[in-house]
Amino acid sequence: MSLVKLFCILLFASVAESQCTSKKLQQNGNSSAVEPPNDLKVVSNSDYQFLVTGGYRPESNNLVKHVVSLRKGKEGNFGDNHVCGGSIITKRAILTAAHCVYELNQKIKAWRLSVVAGTPKRLVKINTTQIVRVKRIRVHPRFKKRTLRNDLAILIMEKELSMGDSTDTISIANKNPVAGLNCTVIGWGTLLELGPLPDEVVNGDMQIQPKSFCEKIEGFRAHGMMCASSSANYEVDSCQGDSGGPLICDEKVYGIVSFGFGCGEPNNAGIYTDVYHYHDWIEKNSCPEDVMSLPLVLLLLIIYLHLGL
Repeated sequence: MSLVKLFCILLFASVAESQCTSKKLQQNGNSSAVEPPNDLKVVSNSDYQFLVTGGYRPESNNLVKHVVSLRKGKEGNFGDNHVCGGSIITKRAILTAAHCVYELNQKIKAWRLSVVAGTPKRLVKINTTQIVRVKRIRVHPRFKKRTLRNDLAILIMEKELSMGDSTDTISIANKNPVAGLNCTVIGWGTLLELGPLPDEVVNGDMQIQPKSFCEKIEGFRAHGMMCASSSANYEVDSCQGDSGGPLICDEKVYGIVSFGFGCGEPNNAGIYTDVYHYHDWIEKNSCPEDVMSLPLVLLLLIIYLHLGL
């Protein structure tokens, strides 16, 4: 193989990586905070069609198109194998929590997972529902199962999702979270611990809390974690089944639902993986295929020249 031909191949691989990591993770310039819609329907504790503790179900939910339900194993009935939520960050990549892809301290085989997108419904297929199997699981290399540090993973699907009004990608945070920022958590989790899962996705509005507040919560670590709650109503919170889902602020994913103690407990808050803290890792690992980085290309070229091949 000629030197020119080898260089072209390596250069192509480098360019492919650059395009993959930047094409769909571009940050939009919209900085307006997400506000709760006027057409919301408040969900009561007597109605098991909710998810986020104290949440609401808008008549028109513009955020659900960015969110998926992660399913594990075989289903008895459609939707009864929901385990976590996730965010569509590219046509083939889902951002979720690392603990969502573990079972009995072992990483779940990719073929056992599937992604359901394009619908607010968990138990009913509609004409926009898309179901795609997972091909590859990329867990952050420093994820700690016991402490839930570095609690994030990227799922690469077997094929691209079809984008449209009911399914779309969402950008990841391009700056550090600021205390007081208005956000929305969305998912299919339970109202109470060990309670029933809802059929339809529900939103919950909350604010990012200061680090000084978060540090009082057991298990919180300043690097790579953030916390959020409703300052006006501590009953608004994420709960079981919401794990892996997004905390959306300024129309970007700022947090990944990670853990908490109870759901909607007074003077408490949910803990989220800080997406901006892991921005570079997320971009690098969102490519469908493993491609060579530019430093590796240059290293191979130097070796090639040194050996005089």
